[in-house]
Amino acid sequence: MKFIAPYAGAVLFFVVVSIAYFSPVLEGRQLPQMDNTHAIGMAKELIVTEKATGDKAQWTNSMFGGMPAYQIKADSSANLFSYLNRFSRLGLPYHTIAILFLYLSGFYILMRSMRFSQWLSVAGAVAFAFGSYNLIIIIAGHITKAYAIALMAPVLGGILYTYNNNRWGGALFTAIALGAQIAYNHVQITYYLAILVLLLAVDKMVRALINRTIKDYLNRTALLAVAAILAVLPNITNLWTTYEYGNYSIRGKSELLIEAANKNQTNNGQKVFTQRATGLDADYVFAWSYGKMETFSLLVPNIMGGASEPISANPDALKNVDTRLSSIVGEQSQYWGSKPFTSGPVYVGAIICFLFVLALFFYKGREKWWLLAGTIISVLLAWGNNFEGFNMLMFNHFPLYNKFRTVEMALVVATLTIPVLALLGLKEIIENPSFITKKSAQFISAFLLSGGLALLFYLFPTMFFDFITSQELATLSAQKLQSPEQATTIELFIQEIISAREGLLKADAFRSLVFILLGSGSLWFFATGKLTAKYFIPGIIILILIDLWGVDKRYLSNDDFVAAREVRQQFKPTTADKEILRDKDPNYRVFTIYRNPFTEVNTSFFHKSIGGYHGAKLQRYQDVIDNYLVDDYRAMITHLQQTGSLEGFEDFLSQTPVVNMLNTRYIVVHPEMAPITNPYAMGNAWFVNDVKIVSGVKEELDALKSEDLTQVAIIHSSFNRNLENVTIGIAGGTIELTKYHPDKLEYKAKTASPQLAVFSEIYYPAGWKAYINGMETEILRANYILRALPVPIGESVIEFRFEPISYNLGKTFAAISSVLIIILTGLFFYRKYRGR
Repeated sequence: MKFIAPYAGAVLFFVVVSIAYFSPVLEGRQLPQMDNTHAIGMAKELIVTEKATGDKAQWTNSMFGGMPAYQIKADSSANLFSYLNRFSRLGLPYHTIAILFLYLSGFYILMRSMRFSQWLSVAGAVAFAFGSYNLIIIIAGHITKAYAIALMAPVLGGILYTYNNNRWGGALFTAIALGAQIAYNHVQITYYLAILVLLLAVDKMVRALINRTIKDYLNRTALLAVAAILAVLPNITNLWTTYEYGNYSIRGKSELLIEAANKNQTNNGQKVFTQRATGLDADYVFAWSYGKMETFSLLVPNIMGGASEPISANPDALKNVDTRLSSIVGEQSQYWGSKPFTSGPVYVGAIICFLFVLALFFYKGREKWWLLAGTIISVLLAWGNNFEGFNMLMFNHFPLYNKFRTVEMALVVATLTIPVLALLGLKEIIENPSFITKKSAQFISAFLLSGGLALLFYLFPTMFFDFITSQELATLSAQKLQSPEQATTIELFIQEIISAREGLLKADAFRSLVFILLGSGSLWFFATGKLTAKYFIPGIIILILIDLWGVDKRYLSNDDFVAAREVRQQFKPTTADKEILRDKDPNYRVFTIYRNPFTEVNTSFFHKSIGGYHGAKLQRYQDVIDNYLVDDYRAMITHLQQTGSLEGFEDFLSQTPVVNMLNTRYIVVHPEMAPITNPYAMGNAWFVNDVKIVSGVKEELDALKSEDLTQVAIIHSSFNRNLENVTIGIAGGTIELTKYHPDKLEYKAKTASPQLAVFSEIYYPAGWKAYINGMETEILRANYILRALPVPIGESVIEFRFEPISYNLGKTFAAISSVLIIILTGLFFYRKYRGR
């Protein structure tokens, strides 16, 4: 009990603090988390299917015409680590309290593995868990990202324990922690963790070479490599299917750009191929790049205004604004950094920043340099296009780097390494308090580099910042030219915006300075013997908590919680939804145009949509969106605006062949109006009487607007061999859908001659199989994104089954390796018990 008590006490403290922060949950209130709402909308068909049949469908037709379900609702039933993750959450609310609890307990494990005392481990846990980014992503609904971040620290703890202490126990713990981290299936966070681990391994190798202990280093590294394999194997289903799907998604190669680059071998064409054809577009990847000066938000949260919300949300910022302009100034955004918008800054805490700088002077231990290197690399990666030379090099040449977007996310590494190094410095001073008095110059230098900088920001803010973006300035300058009589008012307006934002920065700079003064003063009193460790360490924990808690509550406060019924009403059926749901046909599609159809999921919740929301759509479907569906959407809106009524709208739909081939039966133009029935929807399947063979990808896409898709199928020449026995020029017979399941479809066909059938189902070669009268038949790609089959003469039963090897075989590997890990864990503890 004496051994267990400190750990149990820490767990209890973490639970209490987590519940205190999310106390509205106890009242039955919920957070309206946008990404979580998207996930609910995307997964509705999968959930309904599982409840009705018990099947875990791996394909859904709820959005973008159809796509694999791997990145929406993965099946982890054979993964040991998914059960371990459920256990580690202790039954706490999944979307809120459990996340903060794991932030705290995960970092506490890292601290203990590094031989920190109980109190300092708690201090580190508080410093990491309440970093603003970790709370901001919770309200955004980035739930799996949050859990993946929470488990970064335990993975590092296991690796350090393997290198520095018990290699067998450390390797086993690493396998378990890493497996649990990977199980949350946020590959980008795991990727950043891998970069940090690589820096750690290189640092250890250099030290091993210097100390001539390379053999021991290699043995321990080999054990960690085995641990990584053991961590991956139970997760193989998710990893394999994600990798496989990535090759066909917008994060994989673009056949259109590859073809264009091959035709144009100029330097410009080669640049397109390198940067985009094998991954995401560079502009898309670097859209959310952290500004260089914005990096000081680690020290002063409102360095660039904080979040993209109106200035009026902070009444104090308008105190000195001219009353004639206060209302219009108050409507402007607080945030004026380089990103399009933001939910808040990455703030690690003023006291933690001071301790971090102090550690650079006082801590001489072996962990200093890889932690510092990780911090620097993290910041450089987060700068994105604000540090273009380095980041374009990474984008073009570093493995898999061009698969990830929102590069500011790289700061998750700094939010971990900064508290670790800060606490290492604090630990060094607690163990040797005379360092401060003997090296007071270094102590003062650390204060000036943190508190002094905050003071400069407070006293001379305009020396460092403009407080207005170049885009804002250009817009207002253009208005001055257009309306010279308003030039004076516009100039005053500019100055008042600058003044309001300047006030926000000054308030936070002064706030950070106060906390640094309190933290450094407490440390000085401790070092000079005026304050004992008994009071100093709990006091510094309280100061860190107050500092971070106060900033966190700006972005995730009790006011953000709403009644549970309000969250549920997000998916309240509209008049249009109710009307469409009267149609009991199991398989048709809906196009919602009264809002952006490619960023909403309400349609996907109730129906099968040709739009939707997902960060990794199929690349070919994205090509169709870019070249056809967006134009059709805009044309529909324009038609309604010009006519002012629905008259003639049905005839207009005859000009949208791609919408029609996707079997779009209903167009929703207003939530409280009956939907428009599309008389030109082509149905689930149809026979064609002609085939247009094309040899190029661009030609294949362009042909969709030049051919009558009810009569002609566009087929790439790579499938030409399958058309030898198809009757061309005569389309006859019947074909209809008789059974529907998201990943199992059955059709019945009757023809007087061999025909080519086109199916309004999305083509995806990595899993879909077709069977005609029980015999497997190759699926052809038609009309760029659809499926086609040559149908023999007579009556036929056609089945489509989604049977991806990556999923089926992956589950087998996952189950076997899960059992293996259980056996190895049992053997480890058995040997340990026998040894005692």
